[in-house]
Amino acid sequence: MDQSMPNQPKFLPRIESNSAGAAANSYVATASGNPFETDEEDEIFSRHKMVLRVPSNCTGDLMHLAVSRNWLVCLLGTPERTTLLRFFLPRAIPPGEAVLEKYLSGSGYKITRMFLDPTGHHIIIALVPKSASAGVSPDFLYIHCLESPQAQQVKVRRIEKFKDHEITAVAFNPYHGNESSTGPILLGTSRGLIFETELNPAADGHVQRKQLYDLGLGRPKYPITGLKLLRVPNSSRYIIVVTSPECIYTFQETLKADERSLQAIFAGYVSGVQEPHCEERKTDLTFSQLRFFAPPNSKYPKQWAWLCGEGIRVGELSIEGNSATTLIGSTLISLDFEKTMHLSYGERRLNIPKAFVLTEYHAVLLYADHVRAICLLNQEQVYQEAFDEARVGKPLGIERDELTGSIYVYTVKTVFNLRVTREERNVWRIYLDKGQYELATAHAAEDPEHLQLVLGQRADAAFADGSYQVAADYYAETDKSFEEVCLKFMVLPDKRPIINYVKKRLSRMTTKPVETEEVDDDRKNTIKALVIWLIDLYLIQINMPDKDEEWRSSWQTEYDEFMMETHVLSCTRQNREAVQQLIAEHADPRNMAQFAIAIGDYDEVVGQQLKAECFAEALQTLINQRNPELFYKYAPELITRLPKPTVDALMAQGSRLEVEKLVPTLIIMETREQREQTQRYLEFAIYKLNTTNDAIHNFLLHLYAEHEPKLLMKYLEIQGRDDSLVHYDIHYALKVCTDLDVKEARVFLECMLRKWVSAVDLALTFDMKLAKETASRPADSKMRRKLWLRIAYHDIKGTNDVKKALNLLKECDLLRIEDLLPFFADFEKIDNFKEAICDALSDYNQRIQELQREMVETTEQTDRVTAELQQLRQHSLTVDSQDTCEICEMMLLVKPFFLFICGHKFHSDCLEKQVVPLLTKEQCRRLGTLKQQLEAEVQTQAQPQSGALSKQQAMELQRKRAALKTEIEDILAADCLFCGLLINTIDQPFVEDWEQVNVEWE
Repeated sequence: MDQSMPNQPKFLPRIESNSAGAAANSYVATASGNPFETDEEDEIFSRHKMVLRVPSNCTGDLMHLAVSRNWLVCLLGTPERTTLLRFFLPRAIPPGEAVLEKYLSGSGYKITRMFLDPTGHHIIIALVPKSASAGVSPDFLYIHCLESPQAQQVKVRRIEKFKDHEITAVAFNPYHGNESSTGPILLGTSRGLIFETELNPAADGHVQRKQLYDLGLGRPKYPITGLKLLRVPNSSRYIIVVTSPECIYTFQETLKADERSLQAIFAGYVSGVQEPHCEERKTDLTFSQLRFFAPPNSKYPKQWAWLCGEGIRVGELSIEGNSATTLIGSTLISLDFEKTMHLSYGERRLNIPKAFVLTEYHAVLLYADHVRAICLLNQEQVYQEAFDEARVGKPLGIERDELTGSIYVYTVKTVFNLRVTREERNVWRIYLDKGQYELATAHAAEDPEHLQLVLGQRADAAFADGSYQVAADYYAETDKSFEEVCLKFMVLPDKRPIINYVKKRLSRMTTKPVETEEVDDDRKNTIKALVIWLIDLYLIQINMPDKDEEWRSSWQTEYDEFMMETHVLSCTRQNREAVQQLIAEHADPRNMAQFAIAIGDYDEVVGQQLKAECFAEALQTLINQRNPELFYKYAPELITRLPKPTVDALMAQGSRLEVEKLVPTLIIMETREQREQTQRYLEFAIYKLNTTNDAIHNFLLHLYAEHEPKLLMKYLEIQGRDDSLVHYDIHYALKVCTDLDVKEARVFLECMLRKWVSAVDLALTFDMKLAKETASRPADSKMRRKLWLRIAYHDIKGTNDVKKALNLLKECDLLRIEDLLPFFADFEKIDNFKEAICDALSDYNQRIQELQREMVETTEQTDRVTAELQQLRQHSLTVDSQDTCEICEMMLLVKPFFLFICGHKFHSDCLEKQVVPLLTKEQCRRLGTLKQQLEAEVQTQAQPQSGALSKQQAMELQRKRAALKTEIEDILAADCLFCGLLINTIDQPFVEDWEQVNVEWE
């Protein structure tokens, strides 16, 4: 994890050691197989001196330092003065400053520890007497810091409530604390007591003190060396971790959501209901240190570490809300403290760390003369650098900013920043060496070269363990030689690993981007080889002898899925001949058919299935494909084997098939079932598809005539009696019916051909009712009378059946008794016809009387017309000079005009404008023609050479003009506009073309 932040302070260049001391003071381990081998310019840890802008009036040695949220707080001291400075590292602003001397030297105190809260605004400084004779008790100072754009404000206050208690550890509250208040916090003392309090600048003299727990149990010296308050994410479970020199304790409890006090966490432990979780370690040290690592901006740590007498114990924290164990996965990093037992105090001091900090993968330890880093994963030392005490001063401590991850090492003279650069860079190799392949893969994922090494070693390990499937999967992700891997798997009896390996390599090949055309050609050849090899491997397994059906079914299913993959389909379509040859070598007709279907070669599929006499499968293949030509090709053979299913399939295709092209299929009628199915399809084509092809209709008609005469008559009736609308050949139909002696159909067809006499004669041979119906069909009454006479002759001649004759007279009103008498014998008695004769005479008498009445009415009408004509000769109309046109209301005599007998008067041009819209289309065309002819006659007479015309020619032209004018006037003035034409149009709509009107109105 790269710990360098964008808002880091400015640093001076690294302190350069002299060449003689370089090896001793700047050590980077590169031996003993250490995975963190690295060049100097690419070290994980590098020490850089910081420049703090200390005010000129502040001098002295550095005593204590704490850092949080980019706020760095330090204490500078001289025998005369102790000063607190507060720096904001990202910006060069004046530091906050507070002089503490009045709280120290005058009252006999010295500073032992300094604690800074996570916000960087609350500071606690622990005070103890300088000596036993100082006459004062341990105490602490609370310092609250505020900042403004102009300056920082630092307020110092002594907390009297905790007299006699030396503060050795503080657990700040990141969940309720803020810049103005610490919230409920925990204080640990040198006697093992844990207190709760809350500090803020507004609570002068009102600080509350609650003793929550006693770990020392009355012992005068049992310091609490570490204290941490945690809350499990997404829960209300609080955890408190406490350490002493030889023990680490954990307390936990779930608090209410609105509960601020931490006392409830310890309530169960104080009452004895439960005991705190405690782990004890033997130690000769008088101190221990507790550290946590949390990713930036996270309030819940990921790891914990405890420096104790055994070394450094490292583990993780539980994130389960109901877990009974908090500190899990403890690992011990041995620091070989036992080896220092025989050393002198000075030598031992150099071999025991003063303090340490924790990063994600390393523990950084500070010793009396050097700093070093140990990897948490393999406990190898990865960094060590010595301090030249004469130049930089005696090392005092090491701190880490939990927000930025920056590490600060300070001596009495200097502050250093220990920069961390990609500390995770070689973690993958550590996990790989330990056989933790999942973690190694995860950490090598961003570097392809490292990932290849991890996957290769992981695959080798899986192969060695006999996990061939797993090995195949990982080998496929590596760049190992294809041939080498294949040789490993080919010797195995189980071929699934090699199949999976080749499939994954094929998948990688098809998804790899193409760089050049030459590379693309090579890639295509490689893909072809892999696909064909996989097909061969699958077919070997499918057709393996002595295997059960379950085995074959499993491999067949996997093979089918493989063949349907997009890149496989594309390859096999381009190389179909090679694939078909390979499948043929395995003698596998089913997969040959499946392949042909997959590439759309249904012609080959159906052909193979018919050769194998798999007629049902062939028909199903035809149904599944979309090419109609294959139906035309294979339906003739299929209909002989499967008549009904084949016709069902043809009908299911509907209009996609051309019925005319199916005729070769339909004419195959070797059995009754085939004939019935052919007839069924023809009926479907005619009645459902509405085909009008006369060949199809003639075909069905022939079948009906030969096998289903009743259905033939139904068909003929549906087609109708209009010879222009039927879709069969009438003459062909008549010939077929004549050859097959279908008499009723012959009568129907002869009627359509207007062969009434032969139709009636034929009907008389088998059906008198049909003959009578046929005789009644002609529109010509003479023909109907003729046909009824033939019926009468056939029905009466030779029988002298008077009753039949009388019935015929009732059925046909065109026959008279006198028409039927010649059909009877001469000696027939007239008494039998008395009633019929009387009815005929009565009918004749009635008709004579009607004719007489019509003659009288005609005579009377003639007389009236003659009288009206006489009156008209004497009738006249007078036109006055003041008369006006009924239309334009202008003087009538100024222009030619028409005068009607009703008295209405119109100018000829006004009348024409009104009359023309009321004329029919034929009258309008005729009127236009007459006008053109009249104009031509006028122009001819007006030409100069017309003076040379003879008198006879001139008279002829005059007569022609007069005739044209008369015809024009007959059209325009045939009736009065008001009295006739307009009255005749009263039932006509005002608007005929509403669509045109709507368009015009829009």
